[in-house]
Amino acid sequence: MRPYLATARRYWWVLVMVLAIIWGAGLVAGYVEYASTYSSEATVWVHRAPQDLGAANPDEPNLPLLQTSASQQADLLNQLLQTKSFLRDVVRKTALGPSIEAQTDDGAALDAIAKHFKVQALGTNLISVSYAAHDPRTARDMVVAALAVRGERVAAAGTAATTAVSTLYQKELDLAEGKAVAAQQAIDEFNASHSGDLSSTDQEEWARLRLTLDLANVRVMDLRNRIDQAALAPAILDMSGLEFQVVDEPREEGAPHGGTRPALTLAGVAFIAGLALAALLVAIGTVLVDHVAGPADLVRLGPARLFATVPRVGRAGGTSRDLRAMLAAVAFADGRPDAEATKT
Repeated sequence: MRPYLATARRYWWVLVMVLAIIWGAGLVAGYVEYASTYSSEATVWVHRAPQDLGAANPDEPNLPLLQTSASQQADLLNQLLQTKSFLRDVVRKTALGPSIEAQTDDGAALDAIAKHFKVQALGTNLISVSYAAHDPRTARDMVVAALAVRGERVAAAGTAATTAVSTLYQKELDLAEGKAVAAQQAIDEFNASHSGDLSSTDQEEWARLRLTLDLANVRVMDLRNRIDQAALAPAILDMSGLEFQVVDEPREEGAPHGGTRPALTLAGVAFIAGLALAALLVAIGTVLVDHVAGPADLVRLGPARLFATVPRVGRAGGTSRDLRAMLAAVAFADGRPDAEATKT
């Protein structure tokens, strides 16, 4: 530990410069991110979901995990924001549409846009949708577009589901009407073939045919009512506006908002990177000092026992050389008489 501290004290000015550059750049980047980020948010009230709706629990599939209407709608919107087609429709409704359509591969741009959205449940029936951008108008337009495209997608899905249910009911209705027509024909044929008073056996047969016709007519009426309800329920829900109602409309914020977390992230990364680089420089400096020794490093040999002598080689005029030059002179002295041995 002492060698590292000695290296840090020796090159403290280098470490200060490195930390000042990295930390200063991180603080400037964080401030710019905070000062240039605008966020627009919308609060939405959603209709109460039926209690029998729930999601499967992955830990225990037999136990359903009931979800609130807010969590259901938040999950739905988050899932839609993961799809490229939904994001393309959202971007086309904003000023960013031409820039995205001009790209041959817009996957990376759409992924970056999706990361700026934030959807969360505020309670049982409230959710918030926000978008962070460097332009306040873009932030507002993206939230408005996301809610609009979501409404279009849900309406299209409801229409498709209603159409599928209506098609199924229509097939059953056609079959029930066929049975009703067949039952009516059977009664008409029975009436044509039996005139006058009916015997007990004929009366039972006529009653059976009449019951079959009544049941077929009841089935036909029931299927027609189901078809009407399947087509009318989504329309009534859309007209009432209770299923998805925007309480707080998104606005253009006049002051920066929403960039606190990215700014803190940039500053934190710069702080950690500065410390890591400073530690790396100290480690490298210590290793280099250990391998490339200078005259001052001989102090570490003080506690050692005497194991050799190094002659002192002088020059004319009394000038001295450094340790390496002295050792080189000793190596090539060849035992000249002007070499004077001293203990080190």
